[in-house]
Amino acid sequence: MSEGGSSRLKTLLDYATKIGVQARYDRVEKAQIENLLASLEMVEDPQISPLVTAAYAHRQAARLKRGYRTAKLINEAMEWLYRQNLGREEARRLLGMAKWIFESLEKVRLSIDVRDLTFQKLLGELRR
Repeated sequence: MSEGGSSRLKTLLDYATKIGVQARYDRVEKAQIENLLASLEMVEDPQISPLVTAAYAHRQAARLKRGYRTAKLINEAMEWLYRQNLGREEARRLLGMAKWIFESLEKVRLSIDVRDLTFQKLLGELRR
């Protein structure tokens, strides 16, 4: 993998980590993460798809009155994908990883700041 590709993958994993952990903190339902993945199919254009998913995340947070911080992180991640000229497939990868991370924390108590959290830091916390 090229250096740029490796850097992109690291950023993708870091966003997935932040989203998964924040969703757990926000007590987002697992079904909502699955709905986010499904929302990637709402439009035909694979490049615009992540932006539609960002809007959907905010809509769900407002409707359910929870998950506002998670929605902001999803918005940030989807915007990053869009600016990198990455579309639906990478968004699916990112949100799929976020779902895995969310599920892995079901019985884990964390008290870490999501803002500075990385994939590697989370793995270190899980080894404790």
